[in-house]
Amino acid sequence: MSILLQSDGVSLKRSNRLLVNNVSVNLAAGELVGLVGPNGAGKSTLLNLLAGLVKSDSGTVLLDNKNINKISLQQKSQRLAWVAQSGPVNWPLTVERIIALGRRPHLSAWQKLSREDKAAIEYAIAATDCEALRHQDATTLSGGERTRMLLARAIAAQPKVLLADEPIAALDLKHQLQTMQLLRKFAMQDKACLVVLHDLSLAYRYCDRLYLMNEGSIVAEGQPCDVLSHEHLQSVYGVEVVKGDGELPYIIPVREL
Repeated sequence: MSILLQSDGVSLKRSNRLLVNNVSVNLAAGELVGLVGPNGAGKSTLLNLLAGLVKSDSGTVLLDNKNINKISLQQKSQRLAWVAQSGPVNWPLTVERIIALGRRPHLSAWQKLSREDKAAIEYAIAATDCEALRHQDATTLSGGERTRMLLARAIAAQPKVLLADEPIAALDLKHQLQTMQLLRKFAMQDKACLVVLHDLSLAYRYCDRLYLMNEGSIVAEGQPCDVLSHEHLQSVYGVEVVKGDGELPYIIPVREL
């Protein structure tokens, strides 16, 4: 299995607080991997480190077996796309124009969009159900619509690795399922996706593997059925759950411990 992105013992400390503590993760081609854990566990910070947006105090992040901090911004942007949590949009541009920005890493200065670029944009618009939003001013979108647009921009870039921070948090039920199916399909194309999720039922259902994070550390890793055990959930979340392991697995919190 080809490893596309990995970290080796990365740590980050801010204001005397260890936000990420000696974390090693990897993403292989063909995998949809979930990163789960309570609020403040360090999940978003870890994604920032994996994307090369923040430099770790120790440890390394490798993209295609190269130190991510030594790869040019354009090369990194061609290989890796990032969907931030509740990403702001401050540009009075149409949704279509912002999605088209996903193609910028593949273009030289002043180069016009090619047929291939336009096809990638159209695919991203259709896959994220943004067709009806195409000509709308992006600053007028709802939170869920904005999330779909930013995911479309990332998909349009045709990266090999996609990092998505809570992409379903603001979405309605239909678009939650649609987004998880899109990420699943993305990973099946010899690509890899790491997605931060709070909906453990969807993480259980769609992800190949999970990392469970708490207080800056990875406390469990592996198959969803193993990571989302009663013991792990009680220890990390402090709740008792009802768990179903059938064809459509689910996890429902029922009592605080």
